[in-house]
Amino acid sequence: MAQEHFASIPGMTMVKANKSYSGSHGGMQWKVRIADDALAVLCWPMPWCLEKTDEALVVQTSVPLSEDGLREAEQWIEQQYENEAERWHAAAESSWI
Repeated sequence: MAQEHFASIPGMTMVKANKSYSGSHGGMQWKVRIADDALAVLCWPMPWCLEKTDEALVVQTSVPLSEDGLREAEQWIEQQYENEAERWHAAAESSWI
């Protein structure tokens, strides 16, 4: 079965206009943001926003500030989800209210 593609970033125009682009999937939240001359790509568990999440729970990488970099970011985000699926599922199912 083919893997579901959920990390779809519209393009550099959108990222440059807003300085970032974010999404979530199955308990994992992610963000791509401009950091100097590269793109910072971050993933963290639900439920809190990035700023309220313990830094130890955030995984990140850096990719080139380009369309190719966006495709690389999409692949990295999806790989993080696949690598730690149990972690993300647990975050989605936890009672945090």
